[in-house]
Amino acid sequence: MPKTFHLKIITPTAIVLDDNVDQVIARTIDGEIGILPEHTPVITPLSVAPFQYWQNGERKVAAVLGGIMEVSKEGVAIISDHAALAENIDVVVAQKEKELHEAKLAQKKDKMDVQKAEMELTRLLVMLEAVELAKKLKTTRVG
Repeated sequence: MPKTFHLKIITPTAIVLDDNVDQVIARTIDGEIGILPEHTPVITPLSVAPFQYWQNGERKVAAVLGGIMEVSKEGVAIISDHAALAENIDVVVAQKEKELHEAKLAQKKDKMDVQKAEMELTRLLVMLEAVELAKKLKTTRVG
């Protein structure tokens, strides 16, 4: 049995991750699913949530704004409108953007502006949640 499989996380503007991993845990619309090498093929929609994966035994986190996950004999492919590795998220910038979109929501002017602000706020909250989870995992010792 192989010890790793290929994981590719793709957005319309970038390939966020394209590497071999040991394991994946993703939150689908039906709950969490764990993927190990040679997993049964499946296609499932993802929730807006942090996404965990293990690479060389180290647990890592990405922010995934929904999308689709396909598990096949070639590996795992995630296609999402937005995704970012926790290690690449600038917390200061994300926090400032979050405050800006919260202020837009408070004004409640145009319905379209409110919807855009809500979508951006959701994206930023997932990014910040992914960073917090990654920090927590670094300070948690196992064994």
